[in-house]
Amino acid sequence: MSAGTRGRRTSRRHFLAAAGTALAAALLPRRGEGLSADTDVGAAWLSLPGLPNPRPRALGALLAEVGEVTSVPTRTAVPSLSPEDDALFEQPLVALVGDRGFGPLSARGVERLGRYLREGGFLFAEDVSGLEDSPFDASFRREIARVLPGRALAPIPREHALYRSFFLLRGVPGRIVLRPYLEGVDHGDLTPVVYSRNDLTGAWSGSLGGSWDFEVVPGGRGQRVDARKVGINLVAYALTGNYKLDAVHVRTLLKRMRQEGRIP
Repeated sequence: MSAGTRGRRTSRRHFLAAAGTALAAALLPRRGEGLSADTDVGAAWLSLPGLPNPRPRALGALLAEVGEVTSVPTRTAVPSLSPEDDALFEQPLVALVGDRGFGPLSARGVERLGRYLREGGFLFAEDVSGLEDSPFDASFRREIARVLPGRALAPIPREHALYRSFFLLRGVPGRIVLRPYLEGVDHGDLTPVVYSRNDLTGAWSGSLGGSWDFEVVPGGRGQRVDARKVGINLVAYALTGNYKLDAVHVRTLLKRMRQEGRIP
């Protein structure tokens, strides 16, 4: 492992600590003042050979909404990275979206993505095909079993922190509703992989001004609003993990930030 890679990992851990604390502060009513620019939250697309991205505007739109709804500054330019890229370790969240099958990851890609997830990274993956028997679904299940062996995808229970990391969610609709739940892979007491088959990214894709790329069915505008809430919770969970299950811990974080002069 090169010194540069070690530095990136160390920087990323520091970033996650700062960003997680910043998001805890955002649970307070949104204020006009922003947080420090060095806690800007971004994300990246995970890019695989032969798998085009059918929702290229989705993550940027979601991050813009996170910036609007919370006090967390966001970067809406979203790079595409391969699983082998060292820059993966600089991202708190990466997303893999597809509507077709894809080939196996390289051995190095499996090792790097697994290390990223075990060291605090977060992967949101989504099958946007709308098909019950989907080639993307089969491919993703095959590869995530290689990346995190021995940890199978399973429905995420309703008491999970993801469902209350910002909004209190009562459902997980996307552009469609193929499944009434999200799936995840656990590592320790965290869930670094979350998987959707409801095309959440299709509901996010567009602009906050109302120029949306895809129709949402069957629930229309209300369903889109709910899908965007799910997206904000995904970002919140990616940054803060299970802290929301412990309100005392949140109060401790906020008290510490006030003592350090980082929030009023």
